[in-house]
Amino acid sequence: MLVGGDWFETVPLDRGRTLLALGDVMGHGLDAAVAMSRYQAMLRVIAAREPAPDRILLELDHLLHTTGAERPATCVIAVADPRRGTCTYSSAGHLPPVLFGPDGRAALQPVPPGPPLGTGHGQYVSFTGPCGPGHTLLLYTDGLIERRHEDIDTSLCRLTRIRAAVGAMDPGELLDQVLAEAAPVDPEDDIALVAARPK
Repeated sequence: MLVGGDWFETVPLDRGRTLLALGDVMGHGLDAAVAMSRYQAMLRVIAAREPAPDRILLELDHLLHTTGAERPATCVIAVADPRRGTCTYSSAGHLPPVLFGPDGRAALQPVPPGPPLGTGHGQYVSFTGPCGPGHTLLLYTDGLIERRHEDIDTSLCRLTRIRAAVGAMDPGELLDQVLAEAAPVDPEDDIALVAARPK
């Protein structure tokens, strides 16, 4: 099995906020793994001084483009603010985050997707939505849902049909449930998942 380019990162921010990021470097093999490590390190450095998701993506895109990165990548960033009960998202060509509500229902978050990182065409916007007690946020890569000869909307619909346990579900249990109900039986691509719940 080839090494993939899926990666995730968490960065603690001021005022009790937390940055969650998940990305997917195009391609497989050693080159993809090296690029993955490089992009992950760059994001940590940028996030330490610029916590706004859209600004992080803009700066990361600029750095990758000007340094001649050969492998574009998709990425989604979520900054959770438990004190306000919100989460702010921005996306570089990545699939939309899913938020499971207190009733267990899943909803895609309407995060406008910008271009993939490394293209030099970075125009990213942020979207802020509720994410309070009882909610669980799910970030994922395309290996979880995509099927050959299947429309992406059909794939996303399968994911939103999942019903989590009502109330405060353990994120680990949710990941197990999502993999059991949404992942292909024989995945053709690597899968990365991140689940987080406000305390």
